[in-house]
Amino acid sequence: FGVGGTNAHVVLEEAPASEPSGPSRAQQLLLLSAKSEAALDAATARLAAQLKANPELDLADAAFTLQTGRAAFLHRRMLVCRDAKEAVTLLESRDAKRVLSQRQELKDPLVVFMFPGQGAQSVNMGAGLYAAEPVFKAEVDRCAEILKPHLGLDLREVLFPAPDQAKAAEEWLVQTRITQPALFVTEYAIAKLWMSWGIQPAAMIGHSVGEYVAGCLAGVFTLEDALVLV
Repeated sequence: FGVGGTNAHVVLEEAPASEPSGPSRAQQLLLLSAKSEAALDAATARLAAQLKANPELDLADAAFTLQTGRAAFLHRRMLVCRDAKEAVTLLESRDAKRVLSQRQELKDPLVVFMFPGQGAQSVNMGAGLYAAEPVFKAEVDRCAEILKPHLGLDLREVLFPAPDQAKAAEEWLVQTRITQPALFVTEYAIAKLWMSWGIQPAAMIGHSVGEYVAGCLAGVFTLEDALVLV
């Protein structure tokens, strides 16, 4: 502040060029929140209009800003979409099956991990995660290598078979000695992926082989011992 005629000078520098965004996932999570239901609807309409008017916008950048650059209020809305066009369609239609809205009172709700047992398996379960999520892939690879001498095969060839081997993989996957390790590995890798994102369970529960996953994650026994037991 200059008082009595004092001169103040501010030298500004041109802002650095924005760096291009890095690679992202095939689908994006868009989050909205507001202090009232009416304000949430207005924010939803503004986002739809912005994406519609600027189709060249990087949807991953928009998702990042919505998640990290906005305050969280009681009235929440979320949707998952592949591109800006799909986002606009969902935001405008407010399809209750795809655009979920809720008043969220809890700031940090507790999370429970639930692990299924035999009967939940299928060929290519987790294939999308294996292709796109490095943490999931690393955990599956680690487990598969540990299991090789015990199973006499590479579990990844059963979980993610080549197209011409899909039928054979289905026959392998109904055999309990293959089914249960396959389920364990898939459930364990998904849990480790969620935990890498900061989602920590306050409790865990499992059925059948799912109990072993819960026990392993809880520190009852090591991963190597759990896989041998399964």
